[in-house]
Amino acid sequence: MISIAGKPIDFKHFNDGSCRVNILPPPTSTVWIRWLYESDEEIVQLFYAANHLRAHYKEICLDMPYINSARQDRVINDDDVFTLKYFCELINSLHFKRVRVYDPHSNVAAALLDNVEVEYPVQEIGNLLFKYSSACLVFPDCGAEHKYRKFFNVPFAFGVKERNWETQKIESLQLAGDTHYIAGHPILLCDDILSRGSTIYMAAKLLKERGASNIYVWVSHCENTVLGPHINGQSLLDIPNLITKVYTTNSIFTASHPKIEVLKFF
Repeated sequence: MISIAGKPIDFKHFNDGSCRVNILPPPTSTVWIRWLYESDEEIVQLFYAANHLRAHYKEICLDMPYINSARQDRVINDDDVFTLKYFCELINSLHFKRVRVYDPHSNVAAALLDNVEVEYPVQEIGNLLFKYSSACLVFPDCGAEHKYRKFFNVPFAFGVKERNWETQKIESLQLAGDTHYIAGHPILLCDDILSRGSTIYMAAKLLKERGASNIYVWVSHCENTVLGPHINGQSLLDIPNLITKVYTTNSIFTASHPKIEVLKFF
């Protein structure tokens, strides 16, 4: 969804399927476009909206909590298309004065975007640590540990993944860090994105085997796909005695589930 001043832009289509849109510029000196990603079609819509508004204003800014294409942040094989690079080049071509993003999945994305401002979920995770005061902070992999650990002075553990890069599947996961603190304590698992939940599932299983009590999850971006039956024919959230609650934002999550609570709205 693309909006201006909190009001969604009404994108319509001509009979041939091409985009039709009317935008009345708001009475402000600086215009913020907010993009809560739902589909790649919105890239074209953003292109039209930004260029139209630039005809009326000098300062156009973009609030883009979720960075599309951030998973394709490297090229390993000759047939890999560096979609993140090309996506960022397109955003840069629109010459936004400021580009705000929230907890990008890849640091490469922030490096490729011009005039970028990155916000991390320090307050959101901090509030959850206060709520679950005896919790052990756990990061499912080294990337999450490196990203978030510096913000918090609490016991923590992290996962060490072994991935098959040909299949992209995680073949094993081991825990390191303050693992002695896990038994008998609640857990706050933190990561930037949750899709089908295989990594969270592997980490949660290990934590339960180590004697953890309730497992709470913070993810900055939660895909609706988490509700699908991906793990042994079940949704991650429907596996008994595993995940107690997932906390997230509305950056890309548009569904609902009794175990998912949106804490931050854009």
